[in-house]
Amino acid sequence: MRAIIVEQNGGPDVLKLAERAVPEPGAGQVQFQVAYAVVHPMDMHARSGAMKWGVPPLPFVIGYGSCGRVTKIGEGVDKSWLGKRITAGGQHGAYADYAVASISAIAEIPDALSWQQSFAMGSALTAWHMLHTVGRIREGEWQVAHSAAGPVGLMLTQIAKEIGCHSIGLVGGAKKLAWAKQFGADHLIDYIADKTWPKTVMQLTNNRGVDFIMDGNSGPDMPQEFSCLAPLGQVIVIGAMNGPAPDVNVSSLIAGSKGIRGFVVSHGVAATQGPERDAVAEKIAAGLWAFPVSAPFTLESASAAHRAFMAREAMGRILLNVGGDI
Repeated sequence: MRAIIVEQNGGPDVLKLAERAVPEPGAGQVQFQVAYAVVHPMDMHARSGAMKWGVPPLPFVIGYGSCGRVTKIGEGVDKSWLGKRITAGGQHGAYADYAVASISAIAEIPDALSWQQSFAMGSALTAWHMLHTVGRIREGEWQVAHSAAGPVGLMLTQIAKEIGCHSIGLVGGAKKLAWAKQFGADHLIDYIADKTWPKTVMQLTNNRGVDFIMDGNSGPDMPQEFSCLAPLGQVIVIGAMNGPAPDVNVSSLIAGSKGIRGFVVSHGVAATQGPERDAVAEKIAAGLWAFPVSAPFTLESASAAHRAFMAREAMGRILLNVGGDI
């Protein structure tokens, strides 16, 4: 089978197309034919070597998330999974014609969703749980979304507006600012042009501050976010595309009654046991929550897809077309 492998850490050009044996499912696993693989932030970290957690030893088949159709099952897996359309995530191996995944890492794709729409579920559930399960944000409160033109950011904006929140989106560049308007944010800020955007946020809120900030970037400038948090407000961190953040001054958080926490969507789903999945799928299928997908790259052009992701050129989710609508 075809697979994209990482033999050494580095930039997008280290991604190599190779032939590999089709992986066999072990106990508690399924094998599936990959339809589409998502270009995920975890792929960037794994490829570059910036992150070791959850990354197989070199060389390895990269790809942290995908969708496909189950073709084989391992010992202990119910036969009803055979032939089902699934999404899989949480482990590498997705940039390939076939992959395996633990039964705990897969979910059946609702019939109402297309293959490409299935990727909206992960972003929507991440946003939904950040707002409802973790942030517990309420009507009339203020939220800020980093990367408001990205998959999670655009979902967060739409769900927050449905709750009745005031929404501020941060985007990189005039082109993304114009594009992101369709998702309903009350205010959009180009953080490239406005280096002191927390001051702008304070102006927009009449110096009240915001109750919730979603940050998937982190990086050295992250502490400035605390200056625009309202008392009892919190920053929820879901990634570190700009690198690690500096140490937090806990005393200043105490003084302002402000908080910071990390979040992984699987913990939110585990807390609720997933009844929100059907409602989320219905919103996506009905077009009530928009989820744009860029024209998919081919598996062979994985390096170009990574370059587009890093340059933040694409609008919405970036996919690799592996097997297509199988």
